[in-house]
Amino acid sequence: MLLMKNWKLPLLLLLLSSATWFACDRDDLQSAGPMADVTFTGRITNESGEALYGATVRAGDQSATADVNGVFQLKKVRLSSRNAILYVSQPGYFEFSRAYVVENGSLQTVSIQLLKKNPVHSFLASQSSVAQTAGAKLSFPANSIVKADGSAYSGIVDVYARYLDPTSPDLHQQMPGDLRGISAGGEEQTLATFGMLGVELITPGDELLNIAPGQEVEISMPIPAEKLAAAPAEIALWHYDVETARWIEEGAAQKVGNNYVGKVKHFSFWNCDDGMPLVNLSGKVFLGNNETPLTNAQVRLTIVSSGYVGFSYTDANGCFGGGVPKDETFVLEVLMYDQCGYQSIFTQTIGPFSSDATLPPIIVPTININYVTLSGRLVDCNQQPLATGYVLLSSNNYDQFVPVANDGTFSKTLVLCSTNPLSIIGYDPVTQKESVALNYPNPTGTIQTGDIQVCTNISEFVNVVINGQNYSFISAIEASKDGEWFLVWAQTDQKSVNFSLKNYGQTGTFPLEYFNFYPVADSVANFNINTTISTFGPNVGDKVIGTLSGSIEYQNGQTVPVLGTYQVNRDH
Repeated sequence: MLLMKNWKLPLLLLLLSSATWFACDRDDLQSAGPMADVTFTGRITNESGEALYGATVRAGDQSATADVNGVFQLKKVRLSSRNAILYVSQPGYFEFSRAYVVENGSLQTVSIQLLKKNPVHSFLASQSSVAQTAGAKLSFPANSIVKADGSAYSGIVDVYARYLDPTSPDLHQQMPGDLRGISAGGEEQTLATFGMLGVELITPGDELLNIAPGQEVEISMPIPAEKLAAAPAEIALWHYDVETARWIEEGAAQKVGNNYVGKVKHFSFWNCDDGMPLVNLSGKVFLGNNETPLTNAQVRLTIVSSGYVGFSYTDANGCFGGGVPKDETFVLEVLMYDQCGYQSIFTQTIGPFSSDATLPPIIVPTININYVTLSGRLVDCNQQPLATGYVLLSSNNYDQFVPVANDGTFSKTLVLCSTNPLSIIGYDPVTQKESVALNYPNPTGTIQTGDIQVCTNISEFVNVVINGQNYSFISAIEASKDGEWFLVWAQTDQKSVNFSLKNYGQTGTFPLEYFNFYPVADSVANFNINTTISTFGPNVGDKVIGTLSGSIEYQNGQTVPVLGTYQVNRDH
């Protein structure tokens, strides 16, 4: 399903989803589709692009946990080719699901940013109150809240809410679903969002709350300035069903000034959307000639008449395809992502289309494009192909995850806005091993790495989860034993964590005597954290392995959970 990057859009391109490996023939995207074998792999991060270690990912009867790089790999699973649903969860974050359109035997590579549950307001359920976040507003009547089992509740209500701006360039990575919805008449439609609002109500003891039967809460969402002219006077409201990965039409919102205002009877994510008739469009993108498919490129379509935008990604064969609005003219752009963001490398006007169509091959000229083509193979300690591995490419604080084929091979074309040094590291999440970094000071042209042996234990890491927010440290780590004290310190970018305890080299459970996490250290009033040490090497260079569990109390009185794992080498 080609997701619509609704930066400016009341349209959604149902182009086939990103990085899907499939042949270029078009199926009927409006049919239920046959069953298909699909393998999901990808990377889970927070909104800052930091890996979410420990995120749980599932599809069908398969599940996996994201590793220290946020990377996950599921085993092959049989799902509907039109409805291959992926679920992602992490404590402290809104649950994510999305239905993908896949081909039989495909490898589906995804990049997902989970949304943190931000506390925005607290109030007594017996009183009326108004909560606000990023221009969105929720108006609660008095005595309108009940517990999840329907019983009465009159205590404190904590409101966690996130507003999603439809013009945000990150919307496609953060929003739940793929903007497929079920109308009030039971028809599947493609939606075009004018804004989304996710809401969760809980007690101070983390019990779920909801709106009482017979009550309604008024919600208001801002309409971005660039979408005001296209915003209809009335628009349908849709709520998101995580299990079915569909938006469900329920009610309507009115345009009041620069906002959409409506009333809802329960909470999840709510969406102001419009729909439209579609035709199927497909094509294939090449680089330089018609024999070199351009993979993982973003294909962006902008409607000439309205300026609304939709997008998809090419697969391993350079293919893209899906549903687009009928009888519209588009500007088609091909973009590649690098350290500077998305770079447009090709532009063409296409359409209108009154029926299904296949575009002629799109050949992107290589002139004036700074790119490098990488290829190689991952092997294990015995020089055997590593089918379970992946490659992490790093350049100027920008990382790209590249999966490998069953024979361990990988290939990737990078469009670069500059000639910053490039680092390549291979990983095996099954054995927790990595390769030695391959460094290229001035990457240009074609780089053939040959075999990269993934045979070094991932020696050190510190993972800390504070109120569901995960922080991973895999470099700049120091661990010291000084008399009765054991100290751990780790740093990355503008974050750091350090903790200490009294320990004479024993295993077991011990209270932390000191805990500091920057940047929240100044707001912490107290902490109560234990560490359970399973391995404590007696000598310098030996490993210390343990876990963290407990809580910190902020100066405003809020107490939040703290979890963690660490594996460090003794430096002293």
